[in-house]
Amino acid sequence: MQELNLVERLVEASPGAEIWWDSSPIIFQGWSRKMLDIAAPADRANLSRQFTRMFDDNSPATQLFRGVTTNPVLSMQAIHADEDHWRMVADEIIRGNAGLSEEDLFWLLYKEVVRRGSEMLLPLYEATAGRQGFVSAQVDPRRIFDAQSMLAQAFELRAINPNVMIKIPGSKEGYEVLEELTAEGIPTNNTLTFVLAQLIDCARTIQRGIDRAKAKGVDLTQWRSVASYMLELPRFRGHLTMGSASSP
Repeated sequence: MQELNLVERLVEASPGAEIWWDSSPIIFQGWSRKMLDIAAPADRANLSRQFTRMFDDNSPATQLFRGVTTNPVLSMQAIHADEDHWRMVADEIIRGNAGLSEEDLFWLLYKEVVRRGSEMLLPLYEATAGRQGFVSAQVDPRRIFDAQSMLAQAFELRAINPNVMIKIPGSKEGYEVLEELTAEGIPTNNTLTFVLAQLIDCARTIQRGIDRAKAKGVDLTQWRSVASYMLELPRFRGHLTMGSASSP
């Protein structure tokens, strides 16, 4: 096994590339332990060094992962990975919120996962003066056609930590929300984009938001716009995340 993994070699070849972890960072340590458990004994020391370089508490400015993109479904991985702990968290939330519905409990648990994950990336965010270290938190995907609900959830998620980036779907209503958030200088990630027309619409939406932000004198120095483009090719299925310049 080579000292550098495939993704590290990619960054070495393209130093401007940003690698993001596609799940809650809360699960990273458990995932790393599982990978080490199934690895060949001769590879474990090298793998351990690679995992340390991915999320490096001692050197966040140089760690491999420069951000995190996630959503409610992926965040459930964190809960399933330690169900006993999260059951206690849920019980505590219920005790502090009499008459809480299941829907409200889901949302509060999700925000707690986002909070803990974003705190893990805060050292990187601070080390890069707010240019990297974002955690992309998605609004409830069941609200894809409800602009007001998505906007309200976006403001709630954004209030958790300064490095929370809001993930918004590529629906008509989603682009309405995307413009509003951009006008307020809130970083966004446009997800569920499948075709070129959506990406063009996204770019135009972002530009309208930027124009409004500038007209109001909104500080955009720590604003970023990201688009997660979904694609399916033979033998491959996944998504490609593309980011804009941070300061327009």
